[in-house]
Amino acid sequence: MFDQFWHDIWITLFVVLIIIGIFAGQGLVIGLGMMGLLVAGISWMWSRLSLEEVTYERTISQPRVFMGEETTLTISVTNRKPVPLGRLEVEDELPEEVLISDANISASANPNANVLRHSTSMSWYERIKWDYTIKSNRRGFYRIGPARLESGDLFGFFNSHLRVSDNDYLLVYPRVVPLSELGMPAARPLGETRGGISIFEDPSRPSGIRDYQVGDPLKTVDWKVSAKMNQLQVRTFEPSSSFTVILVVVVETTARSWEGYSPTNLERVITASASIASYASEMQYSFGMFSNGTPILADRPMKVPPARSAEQLTVILEALATIRPLPIGPMAPQLTLYSRQFPIGATLVITVALINDDLKESIADLKRQGYKLVVVFVGDKDCPELPEGVMVYDLKEYFDRLEASSEFGPR
Repeated sequence: MFDQFWHDIWITLFVVLIIIGIFAGQGLVIGLGMMGLLVAGISWMWSRLSLEEVTYERTISQPRVFMGEETTLTISVTNRKPVPLGRLEVEDELPEEVLISDANISASANPNANVLRHSTSMSWYERIKWDYTIKSNRRGFYRIGPARLESGDLFGFFNSHLRVSDNDYLLVYPRVVPLSELGMPAARPLGETRGGISIFEDPSRPSGIRDYQVGDPLKTVDWKVSAKMNQLQVRTFEPSSSFTVILVVVVETTARSWEGYSPTNLERVITASASIASYASEMQYSFGMFSNGTPILADRPMKVPPARSAEQLTVILEALATIRPLPIGPMAPQLTLYSRQFPIGATLVITVALINDDLKESIADLKRQGYKLVVVFVGDKDCPELPEGVMVYDLKEYFDRLEASSEFGPR
């Protein structure tokens, strides 16, 4: 609208000059008006063509990185027509958490965002590229884009705009620290026992067929074999020999929800959880996760069923990277509710920064149900006393030391 306004003003001005020249019989004024109309027409047409056949590309060399790692952002603009651009302004929006060195960065009108700016000119069929280094200091899932291009005619009379709606995304995994560095023993920090738990059958390890006995669950009946033998037959399985770990990630870090959350304690919980997940993956355990935090695009507790696949660690790290800072509700009632879905005989590793009376009661109830419990306490206060038989690691001092001596922790 603004460009159209000035276009109309210029056209009106030159038409008025021509009319005045005709009535006054002044050929010079008529010529001036005609030249003005010609220049305005050429400028307007140039402006309309300036961003035609101009392509904008943005690539991230490694869209998934760990905290502290670097990746490369490459931006390129190509002019694919025989018309030069006297000027080209490029603005690309990025979150303020994404740090780019040696770049022209300014604040955006949108909250929690910055603008990456470029200003250049281009000849016909030219391609310009910029490379930047992104430093990933905060875990999370970040959108980069959209971009806005502005150009115009060589005289600067008219502007042309182009919005590039394509976005790129950067996922920053939480920091992973060796468990021994966090103050947990290097040998069997989760209290593992060799050979797993032999009293539970593993459905993934079939061993044969036998006659049906009263009390056998119907889901173990092999109906095809039973039909052939005219007698009910059930599938049998070998005892479980795997070690199953469920990470219970407690997101609440303040006693009352209206107090918000503690960024430091939250990052401690996430870091400890990611480090334990990495250990479980290295030991080839079956492991999953349950949290009262929520994913970015959902409002339900975050659950990852236990598995021993090569991709399981990636799935859990992605979940921890994108977990929201505020819980969907207190962990205690949700833990009581969802504990029925945990595998029998699993070891529950609870990473927590704040333990209230309700959560203590839930832990005691899980202990009575026969689960093996490991509590990893990372809060900035003392860990309360927990029921006998619960393995407790109070990592407050270790996190204090790590945060004081290095770049560890949220930034």
